[in-house]
Amino acid sequence: MTTMLYVQIIVSACVLLIGRLMFYQFVRKDPWYVLALRYCGYIGLTIISNLFIGVFWTWIWIIGLPLVGLVSHFIFIKVKGFHFLKPGEEYDKYRGWK
Repeated sequence: MTTMLYVQIIVSACVLLIGRLMFYQFVRKDPWYVLALRYCGYIGLTIISNLFIGVFWTWIWIIGLPLVGLVSHFIFIKVKGFHFLKPGEEYDKYRGWK
């Protein structure tokens, strides 16, 4: 494995950590296996894309997927009327948590 792959894995883990800290309220009651699949899938696809399609496209993946998620999350939250960082009880009812 190359040094760039290690850097990309570390950056991917940091992106996941930042996303977890910012959007914990939206996934706080998801089962552990959903979180494991989400995180292992993101880092696993980072490794696979580095090995098969190259460093440049892996950076596009690392940066692009969270940006697409952020934009779609923002649009969804605004359409449904939830608060962007603290969804509250309405979101819990929407997800079926209450």
